[in-house]
Amino acid sequence: MFVPSTKRKDMKWYPLGQPEEKPLENEMLWTSLACKAQEVDGQTFLHCRYVSKPKYQNGGWVNIYESTYLVNADTKDMLPMVQAYNVPISPAKHHFRKPGQLKQFTLLFPKVPKHWKRFHLLEMVKGSDGFQVLDILRNDSGVYHIQLT
Repeated sequence: MFVPSTKRKDMKWYPLGQPEEKPLENEMLWTSLACKAQEVDGQTFLHCRYVSKPKYQNGGWVNIYESTYLVNADTKDMLPMVQAYNVPISPAKHHFRKPGQLKQFTLLFPKVPKHWKRFHLLEMVKGSDGFQVLDILRNDSGVYHIQLT
């Protein structure tokens, strides 16, 4: 049984609503593909936004580990990440040029079962803190927008 780390509580899930910026064309494409995939296989798309940290002079770096899962908040059942788009898989890294830069990427998972009411996005990294986004509320579209901080 996996117990989320309590070290990083700075990440929150919230619907982005109507963003001030226009959606990227590729985001609209992925949303369209997600709708089509839902009709066929059923997939879950997480559109992620990550802003490089001001504590790093060059903004640092970002990547995603293959050991990234959606975890049912109640039963601890897990769905493995199937694919990551526009973000490197560890050990490769995307290096930022400066603090405050935005990196948008999409994570693809199997369809979240209907009996799941809420779930967590957990990047399981040995000896380090991975991304943790807790208590994402399930929706019928299978498309989620999350802000990683």
